[in-house]
Amino acid sequence: MAQEENVVYIGGKPVMNYVLAVITQFNEGGDRVVLKARGRAISRAVDVAEIV
Repeated sequence: MAQEENVVYIGGKPVMNYVLAVITQFNEGGDRVVLKARGRAISRAVDVAEIV
């Protein structure tokens, strides 16, 4: 089974909620965080990646 600890699923919430989740993962010692999104949320995932 793949490691699912450092995965942030992007949905309909505001972008800054996901940015905070990614920053939290990095602060907990993660060296890589995977953003996953589908459909219209993909553009939101790109925004999160650019902000971080």
